[in-house]
Amino acid sequence: MRALSLVEDGRLELVRLPEPPPPGAGEVQVRMRAVALNHIDLWSLRGMAFAKRTLPIVAGVEGAGEILAVGPDVAGRKVGERVAIYAGEVCGACRACREGRENLCEKIGGIMGFHHDGLARERLNLPARRALPVPTGVGLTHAACAPVTFATVQHMLFDNAKLEPGEWVLVQAGGSGIGSTAILMAKDIGARVIATAGSADKLARMQALGADHVINYREERFEGVVRRLTGKRGVDVVFEHVGPDTWPGSLLSLARGGRLVICGSTSGISAPTNLFHLFQQQIRIIASFGANFRNVAEGLAKMARGLQPVIDSEVPLDGMAEAIARLQRREVFGKIVVTLD
Repeated sequence: MRALSLVEDGRLELVRLPEPPPPGAGEVQVRMRAVALNHIDLWSLRGMAFAKRTLPIVAGVEGAGEILAVGPDVAGRKVGERVAIYAGEVCGACRACREGRENLCEKIGGIMGFHHDGLARERLNLPARRALPVPTGVGLTHAACAPVTFATVQHMLFDNAKLEPGEWVLVQAGGSGIGSTAILMAKDIGARVIATAGSADKLARMQALGADHVINYREERFEGVVRRLTGKRGVDVVFEHVGPDTWPGSLLSLARGGRLVICGSTSGISAPTNLFHLFQQQIRIIASFGANFRNVAEGLAKMARGLQPVIDSEVPLDGMAEAIARLQRREVFGKIVVTLD
């Protein structure tokens, strides 16, 4: 079968791998149809120091497909069922997993596509509980964006930041996959959205998604604009995933008692923080990583009622390397989805 393999740091190759064996007890075999790209794919490509792995490994951390075969001891699943893949190798038995907090699994084995072979291959076996059903009416291109993108934003905005209708939210890098999703989900509940980006084209497209105000962070200090827009009060929530480049301004953009929720740091790993401002303004900083099974289902349910991810482009498997390069150059608005038809 075809697969896209990271053969060494920085180099992806289209390869042929052996077919997987029949699924074992508790497993299903999935025919992958679509893989969505994320910033974690860039981390994997670069060989981030915290990724303990042995190369080569198959790329891809987010995707969807169809069940080809059902292993022994699997109830309620059937051949042809469309599924979104949860790439976190969670144990299913620890306290966190039993409580539905899979992204806090105490015995996680790693992340497919980052630590072990991922989803950018034609067929794979995995535990049936990590193949989550896709609702009727949701296409697999969109469903491929559920396990990481939609679920991460769902977890950030509603489980963690507890965003409410009518509140102000600042979405950093609103042209990214999770940024564009955050705009859609925040507007969906009636929040007031300010979004940042670095080009006029992305500003226009964020407005088309429903953002109430947009800011070019290359031309203006966004924290000053935020203060003007909110009558000097500041926003209730900051959706942060950029890191050092925006961190100081994000903190200054918050109202007293505001919440900053962060899931990533694409511009670096360390940022200065004014601790006096932090405690004086009673700011709450909430770290968020990944999502749980429930969040994936919630994201898919939103897709089923019409809230669709923004798709930048669809590319074939042999175009994935160039697509990742476009992601690295920030030449993307929304999501790139790799198809495996």
